[in-house]
Amino acid sequence: MASEQLKAAYEAAQKLSLKEQDMLAEHILERIEEMEWDEKWDELLASPESVADMEKMKAEIQASREAGTSIHYIPGKSLAELFSPKV
Repeated sequence: MASEQLKAAYEAAQKLSLKEQDMLAEHILERIEEMEWDEKWDELLASPESVADMEKMKAEIQASREAGTSIHYIPGKSLAELFSPKV
């Protein structure tokens, strides 16, 4: 069962050339695949394991900041400049 909007889109697509229909179908299928991946990522990121991993990373980052071992981002500096040993 399709929504009225999807039915209208299908009817409009039927008026296109076969080449245009194929292009549109490819685009729609790609978008559906993206939506499915987005949903899987949302589920993964909301899982208890993922939440626990993020909490662990947050604690490690906080400990690094408190120990003074983190490298602070400086806008305009390259990675080489940020990570090169200070002389």
